[in-house]
Amino acid sequence: MNRAILILALALPAASAAVYAFYRLARGLGFLEPAVDRQHEYRRSIVVALYALVFFLPVLFYGFGSGWPRPWVLFGIASGLALAVTGVVGIWSAIALWQLRHPK
Repeated sequence: MNRAILILALALPAASAAVYAFYRLARGLGFLEPAVDRQHEYRRSIVVALYALVFFLPVLFYGFGSGWPRPWVLFGIASGLALAVTGVVGIWSAIALWQLRHPK
């Protein structure tokens, strides 16, 4: 058994366990229930944007650090777009939450 097959064999159950752990965390924090009010909805968007930052930023660091190997180019473009979109949504939600909490 070569190294790539072994890593794949270990990654599949690890990924399944991570997805289940994130599901339990999201359910425990109330992310899967309907939003109570606008503030709750904006807070959720901000937290999701921060998680996306933590998830996608290392991919971009790896890509820049290794000179973007050929298979990573499309994955890097997709990661960069996802990071940009979630960043814009997170910033927009933070501004909207600020305006909601501090009316003029």
